[in-house]
Amino acid sequence: MNIIALKRTVTKLSLVFLLLVTNFVYAASLKEDLDSLIAMELPQASVGVVIKDLGRGQTLYEQNPNKLLSPASGMKIFTAAASLYRLGPQFHYETSLLKDDRNIYVRFSGDPSLTKENLTQLIQSLKKHLIQTIAGNVVIDDSKFKPPYYAAGINYDDLGWYYVAPSSAVILNENKESFEFVSPKTIGHPVKIQSKNPNPPVKLINNLISVSHAKERNHCNFNIDIRPNNTLKLYGCLPQYKQVRHLALAIPEPSLYAKEVINEALKNSGIELQGKIIIGKTPGHATLIASHQSPELVKLVGHMLKESDNVYADSLTKLLGYSLTREGTYKQGAYAIKQIIAKHTTLDTKKMDISDGQGTRYNLITPYQMVTLLTDLYNDKSIWPYLSEALPRMGESGSLQARMKETDLEKKVLAKTGTMHDMSSLSGYVMTQSGKPLAFSIMINNVHLPIGKAKQLEEKMLLILSKHINGA
Repeated sequence: MNIIALKRTVTKLSLVFLLLVTNFVYAASLKEDLDSLIAMELPQASVGVVIKDLGRGQTLYEQNPNKLLSPASGMKIFTAAASLYRLGPQFHYETSLLKDDRNIYVRFSGDPSLTKENLTQLIQSLKKHLIQTIAGNVVIDDSKFKPPYYAAGINYDDLGWYYVAPSSAVILNENKESFEFVSPKTIGHPVKIQSKNPNPPVKLINNLISVSHAKERNHCNFNIDIRPNNTLKLYGCLPQYKQVRHLALAIPEPSLYAKEVINEALKNSGIELQGKIIIGKTPGHATLIASHQSPELVKLVGHMLKESDNVYADSLTKLLGYSLTREGTYKQGAYAIKQIIAKHTTLDTKKMDISDGQGTRYNLITPYQMVTLLTDLYNDKSIWPYLSEALPRMGESGSLQARMKETDLEKKVLAKTGTMHDMSSLSGYVMTQSGKPLAFSIMINNVHLPIGKAKQLEEKMLLILSKHINGA
């Protein structure tokens, strides 16, 4: 080897050594800063974190990477990925109107975007097909999705609220109804509840009393009991507010609501029904009259992720189960998600617990598993363009719209949030100047402080990461 070649070799080795030392110092400094932050902010919580540089394929930081934790609604990333893989971005739900010699059949598909207006227009289309009299029955076919209609891991005290609306094949207006709650001028008096809808699908028995915020924190709760015939009993207390509060409640019996909508549409269209509106199945010989299609799947997935919509997640979960096993249940849906993810990614789904697609506490995964999924999805060019548009963007859209505005990370983080009363998560991507993002997952469980403290920790961790990236 001549002297010039030797000098070149030494120079290259020096550069490699310098790069290795720089990376080591960078990683050590980041670890020290993040370890100290977690220990100071939430020392008693269960915190799991993995941060990976997708350009270098290098893990920049980890704490409890293999600890099984609940991601809460971060689970919806799995649901989104499985749906895009199995159904395809251009998939549409279809709600169909069919007939035989005597009966009309309304075959529901679990379309989470279906509205009262969509169903009304579908029924009104009977007149266009010269059907003015129905000699038999109108049959509501809700057989595609089976009970139970609530995920196993939901809390009992969440029943009745919009975010745990029942997941049947019949979904109208997301199976929820909004009401206005008006506090009285004097504490201890009944809360007034009103609706802009002259005929709301949910009937309320209102026994709510207005109390001070201190009393609400320490002595009483807002309680909901589900009664028959789409009736909710509200009792307990509501803290006094100067402004009107807009709260959405679940419609417990969607098929009953569908009956009312269909009956109203028939009357308004002047169509005579000689039979009844009943629940049943569509026979094989029935012929198609008309149908309504949902927006394409990529838009539904975008809504699910941005708004963290459990109704959409539950519907997609049951649909995946039906698609794979012909059985639209939570159990088969969870099985389908595991099978689909295992087929299309490098994850071993046998080493995680998937109970549903919305993210109840019965789901357990590790931060490492989440980052592995995020890595595989980024590297799959058939999925990444859709996922990158569907995820909330920091300070701009969805559940991240109000977070980290006017910081270095505004619009530079694509991530899914997860929240319950004692847990928070944030998993996604930090976009960098190199064009290659960092994939990260932060899962915080067993939080005894207000959950906002966990959200603050997530943001502080990302800001520290941002400073290290810019300084590296």
